[in-house]
Amino acid sequence: MQGRLDIKTRVYVFLAAALALTGAGWAGSRYMYAKWAGVPPVPSHRGAVMMTLGDSEFSYRYGAITLQNLGDYGAETTPLKDYNYKKLGKWFWLLDGLDPASNHVPMLAAYYFGGVTTPKDVAIVVKYLASVGQIPVGNKWRWLAQAIFLAQHRMNDTSLALDLAYKLSKMKPVGDTLPGWARQMPAFVLKARGDHAAGRRIMEDILLSARYLHPNEVNFMKDYLITQLDTDPREVERVLHERQRRGFDKLKPVETPHMPVPMPN
Repeated sequence: MQGRLDIKTRVYVFLAAALALTGAGWAGSRYMYAKWAGVPPVPSHRGAVMMTLGDSEFSYRYGAITLQNLGDYGAETTPLKDYNYKKLGKWFWLLDGLDPASNHVPMLAAYYFGGVTTPKDVAIVVKYLASVGQIPVGNKWRWLAQAIFLAQHRMNDTSLALDLAYKLSKMKPVGDTLPGWARQMPAFVLKARGDHAAGRRIMEDILLSARYLHPNEVNFMKDYLITQLDTDPREVERVLHERQRRGFDKLKPVETPHMPVPMPN
């Protein structure tokens, strides 16, 4: 009987000690949380490919997912202002070299990392998007449009925005048509910086040189010239009349697809 009491007592003592140690551990670590180590080091192109056994596409996808989930740890998120954008920029260029056709990383740069408000950090995103956006294939021109927006509204650098806007307006995408608003982008930037006269010249030049414009686009430009660029309505009517005289009011003809001739039975 005495032996059983001794065992029971030992068990109670052990449980009490375990409970005390648990409480002491909790008291000492309750303010300790997982900490994000920051943007990971950027490997070389060769190193990135070697980590995926020579599969550059797998390396690109792995790196893009890594960027997509940066800063998320232990139910916590990291503000963009705490990211090292110099390292992020190197990641952008590394992944672009692994798969220049993909739009995954440009989309992350434009719509997520571009949300930072520090001008020097935004400049890194703008430089990347401006370069990628001048590739004539794969609808890349839209990233140049994003670079213009960030340069004007996040960096407050209208000179840079205007320079990029001119580059966008002169692009000739392969397999795609540059929309009217992209051709008019310099006028929008000039209007924002108060140079209405230069903006008017660009709009009028488009009206007098672009043969095929949808009527809705012509009406938009007419309204923009009058209400936003303070152009005399009589001057706008003169430009439209000249456009009509040149025969530019017709829509671009739609080519009828060639129908195959049925084979004789």
